[in-house]
Parts: sequence; C-alpha cells; structure tokens
Amino acid sequence: MTYAPHPALIRPRLATSLVLTVALAACSTAPYQAPTLVAPATFDGAGSTHAQTTSQQWWLGFKDPALDRLITTGLAQNLNVLQAVERVQEARALANVTAANSLPQIGVSAKAGLTDPTGASSVTVEEANTNLSWVVDLFGRVQSTKATSNARLDAAYASADVARITLTGAVASAYVDLRYYQNRIALTRESIDSRQKTVGLVQSSFEAGASTKLDTLRADQLVAIADAQLPALEVGYATALNRLATLTGQPSAQLAHDLQRGSAQPVPHFRASLGVPAEVLRHRPDVIVAERDMAAAYAAVGVAKADLYPSLTLGGTITAAGTDGAWGGTTRSFGPSVTLPLFNRTKIKNAVTAAQSRATQADLGWQATVRGAVEEIQNALAAYSRDGRNMAAQERLTSISVQTLDLARSSFEIGQGDFLSVLEAERTLLDAKAALADANRARAMNFIRLSTATAAGVSDH
Repeated sequence: MTYAPHPALIRPRLATSLVLTVALAACSTAPYQAPTLVAPATFDGAGSTHAQTTSQQWWLGFKDPALDRLITTGLAQNLNVLQAVERVQEARALANVTAANSLPQIGVSAKAGLTDPTGASSVTVEEANTNLSWVVDLFGRVQSTKATSNARLDAAYASADVARITLTGAVASAYVDLRYYQNRIALTRESIDSRQKTVGLVQSSFEAGASTKLDTLRADQLVAIADAQLPALEVGYATALNRLATLTGQPSAQLAHDLQRGSAQPVPHFRASLGVPAEVLRHRPDVIVAERDMAAAYAAVGVAKADLYPSLTLGGTITAAGTDGAWGGTTRSFGPSVTLPLFNRTKIKNAVTAAQSRATQADLGWQATVRGAVEEIQNALAAYSRDGRNMAAQERLTSISVQTLDLARSSFEIGQGDFLSVLEAERTLLDAKAALADANRARAMNFIRLSTATAAGVSDH
C-alpha cells in the first residue's frame, strides 16, 4: 500500500519514517562471509612439493604442436565456450542495469495538442513534465540486489573458465584417442604382415612334409583374428576424429587430412606435482561457481527480508504549461512516499523462508562440489602416480616378446622348434604391443584428468 502525503503533512510523517528507519535498521541482513574451505593437509600420494601442477596451458606438457593447434582452435570456435562467454556478457549487462536502478531516475515528457474551447477557433496547448524519483535504500534491498547481480557475474566468469577447461580436456582426450587408434591400427597391420610371413613359412614346411594341414590352418587363423580386429579399431579412430571436429568446429575431412600422418602417442614430458590442497581447491572454477552461487543466494535473502519493511521513495515533478507558445506558469511538487507492507506480510515471510532454503541448498551444493573436487583429484593422482610402473612393465614385456618371436621363428626355420611356439609368440607380441599402447593412452588420459582437476583456469580476463 503506497501513500502520497499532503504537503502540509510531509515534515511530521517524514520524521516518523526516519525514526522508524533507525529502529528497524538492526533487522537488515548481515554481510555475507565467504565460507571456510575445509581440505586435507596434503593429497594422498602427492609428496611434499608445493609447486603447481602445471601452468594454465597444461597441455604444453605433451610438446605436441598438433594438439596445441587443436586446443587453440577449439577455444576460439567451440560453441559451448562461446555460449559461456555470452552468458558473461548477459550477466555483466544485468549487473549494470541493477547498478543504474539504484541511482535517481529522471524522466522528461512533453505533449502538445489543439483544442477549441469556445467553438470559434482552436488553441494550441503545450505541457512539459520533469519527474525525479529515488528509492532510499533503508533496509539494504538495493545493496543486496547489487550483491546478487555481482555474485552472478562472478559465477558467469568462473563458468566460462569451467567451459574452457572442460573443452581443453575434451580436445586433449579425443586427440589421445585418435593417436591411440592410429597406433593400434598400425600395430595390427604390422602383426598381419608378420603373421602372413609365418603362413609362408608354414606353407613351405607343409610342402616339404615337415608340417601338417592343421598347422597351415592355425597360421591362417592368426591372420584372420588380426584382420577381424581392424574394423573396431577403425571405428574408434573415426569416432575420435568426429569428436575433434565437433569440439573444434572444423570439418572432419579437413582434420583427417591434417592428422592423417600417424604420430607417436602423446606422452607428458614432466612429472606432475600438486600445490597445497586448500589453494588448489580454492582456484578450481567449479568451486568458485558454487561459492558465488551461494553468495547470490544469501544476498537474495537480504532482498526478500527488505520487503518486510517500509520503503521510502523521494520524488518530485515540475510541470510547465502554456497555450499558443506562451507559457503560463510552472507547478512543482516534491516529497516522500512511503510503502508499508501491511496486508501481505505472510506472503513476504514465506518468500523469505523460501529464499533462506535456497541459500541453504546453495551452501550444501558448495560443500558437495568441494568434496567431489577432492575425490576427483585424489583419483586422478592415484592413477597417474601408478602409470609409470605400468608402462615400465609393459615396455619390458614388449621387448621380451619381440625377442621370443625372433627366437621361435629362427628355431622353426632351422627345424629345431615347433610351429606352436611361433604361433604363441605371434599372439603374445601383438597382445604386448596393444597393452603398451593401452598403458600409454591411460597415462596420457590420467595426466589430462589430473591437470584439468587442478588447473587454475584458461582465462582471458
């Protein structure tokens, strides 16, 4: 309910409003305090180093120019990143609108028309109005509204960082997959060539009466097994290529041309290290988003509570009127208007309760985000710290398998070995090379997960 007081009553009513303002000022919402982040003293398996995991451009650790180009293109052209940047623009504009609403509002209007009061001749009537209004922030509504908008703007910035980090991780992962499948396809074709050589040896041995028809069938079977693995590997390559095309906004045909030359599987060229857990978590963009969402929710509680108290608007109007270009006079009116929430307090109180519940939900969401971040980092660190041992073991197994096949084939050629030993060595070597490729892929993927889980952000602001 809004009252516009008679000028004779302005002073006593204004005094009463000011006294009421002072009496209720203590009811305004207390300033928001950022929550204390509870984190482990160290990450399990991280050692005692306090260095950051990587720079913001963590993918440079692969030392792969093709990957660098793909990520640069993706950051510039990925639709999810562009949408996140546009949401920053939207949030900034809304924050500017909120800031402008807290300033005095001035409006000017004018009108003119023809009238014929006597019936004899028409008269031109002009009128100009200047209006001024300013809502006095008695109980923190304007301040809380500003805090809400600013927190949402901060959250939009951090969300853009989340989109960028997600994009870099997705591009790097798809690139690792693409090189993995290229390598597996090449290994499988090499194995097919090797097994076909074995088929030739067995066929010659069979023609000389030193082998059986079963031996030739077994040799052909090994070739067929390797041939049957190729389609699935080729599908995996095509899937990774199409994923890269989507992420970077490029035609898949162009990417296929650029990446058609097989390259070694990406391997990080330095050992990852972690910083202090609390600092690492505090700089994660998703944790920042959750905290800023919580700040916005608590500020919204202040907005809701302010509706429980009177609002004071200072305003005035200056009106000038005239006829046929001759201005006859000017009228002025100034004074405050007070809005009292008399008949809807139950509705407002329920709105306050709902806002408080949303703030509590945001608090719980922030805690869940922090806990999830700790788990993500711990899992990535546990996997990455064990990848080195796995790769060393697979490299040793591959080396032994190569020597075993060479020895088995040489023995068979001079008639001192059996054919089954050659077949088993062929099978074991391909499995060992495939396992080594898997180990390389896992190490690269775990490095990506660890880097994106701890990166401070890929930001342009």
